Amino acid sequence: MDYTTWLGFTVMATLIVMSPGPNGVIVLKTLGQYGYKPTLATIFGLFCATFMHGLFVLFGLSALLIYVPQAFMAIKILGALYLCYLGVKSIRQFLKSNRTKNSPDLKSVLQVNNHKKRIINFWKTGFITQILNPKVSALYLAVIPNFVDFTSATATTDTLLLTLTHASIVGSWFILLATVSLKLMPYFKESSVGRWLNGLAGVVMLYFSAMLLTYETKKA
Repeated sequence: MDYTTWLGFTVMATLIVMSPGPNGVIVLKTLGQYGYKPTLATIFGLFCATFMHGLFVLFGLSALLIYVPQAFMAIKILGALYLCYLGVKSIRQFLKSNRTKNSPDLKSVLQVNNHKKRIINFWKTGFITQILNPKVSALYLAVIPNFVDFTSATATTDTLLLTLTHASIVGSWFILLATVSLKLMPYFKESSVGRWLNGLAGVVMLYFSAMLLTYETKKA
């Protein structure tokens, strides 16, 4: 693979990653509610799942997902249900905070940040959200063949390079988003803003859940 081909893929992948989606909502929600360290764990989960999607393409599992309607539908439903679960959870937290009008104190936030088990749970949230998104598999199947010559001896290496590039863009973009958004945290910590942000995140995740259910892909 030459540099021009890799650069073209990098530009295209960057634009796709920067477009609005459930990943951005989850990252901002985690940042506003739990802080920077759990957000990094969530982003690392997104990175790992993105790389896994590339491996699925390499081993033909994504093709199986796309060409077997039952498999595609099952993953699509699971992904939508998981986003729905996250959305309902956020809305319940919003309603509960409206009743109590209490924000988590600094001690409880630090306990969340320093608890290894909870950090792993944040990683799982990012990983599951991305791994259960069949749109990523469909995207890989539609895009990778345009950049990789699968008849060449370097096909495997080229596919892994593009996969690592895409996953790195995912990680870098959301770390940048979280770092910049961290400057706005004093506003998010205001009780009214924090509650409404949590409620808005829940509604948006329910929206993406419905959109995922209506998503269809065409066989090549």
